[in-house]
Amino acid sequence: MKNSFIEILQSEGKKPYFDNIINGLREEGKKTVIYPEQVQIFRPFDYFQVAETKVIILGQDPYHTYGYADGLAFSTGNNKLSPSLRNIFKELKKDYPKIKLDSTDLTPWAKQGVLLLNTVLTVSHGEPNSHKNFGWQSFTKKVIQEVVKVNPNVILVLLGKEAQKFAKDIEINPDNVIATSHPSPYSYKKGFENSGIFKLINKKLKKHNEQPIDWNLEGGK
Repeated sequence: MKNSFIEILQSEGKKPYFDNIINGLREEGKKTVIYPEQVQIFRPFDYFQVAETKVIILGQDPYHTYGYADGLAFSTGNNKLSPSLRNIFKELKKDYPKIKLDSTDLTPWAKQGVLLLNTVLTVSHGEPNSHKNFGWQSFTKKVIQEVVKVNPNVILVLLGKEAQKFAKDIEINPDNVIATSHPSPYSYKKGFENSGIFKLINKKLKKHNEQPIDWNLEGGK
């Protein structure tokens, strides 16, 4: 983790809700497998400082199938295309017909300042949203609030109902917010389909004189 994110973690780690997260993980870990691996839970914060965050893409929680979750929201380190990522790629190809999407590892996006975050950072095997009551939302919401405080021009992308619940607690210029449905097959056609969000993200970045994101994925890390 970069030190500016470590400072947030250290501060939040002293609060009572964080004990609930740790206790929840400890108890759940006795019964089942938790994703992602422990060393990858805070991986979204490894690539840039708080002030360097250009885009936050907020989903729900990690993949709950073995081998998929790699710590970055929507990314899969095993090069298997999850249903959600398949729909993300579908929209990217509509926005950028010549785009290369040869990898399912989204690290190249993270390296450009895209915070690939879920509202909840862990999940139990085979049980989607099983850790929603652990308290993770207090932490991830605080991270976003701190990012917006330091960089008011950050683009906040809220994918799905769980992510959109955060909107009321984050003071941000509405022009910098993009909200649509989650790319999961269950909700893809409720807004994400044909949303053009990837072009829209870059349009908003250019408006703030920021370098647009290169969405190409030509072989991962």
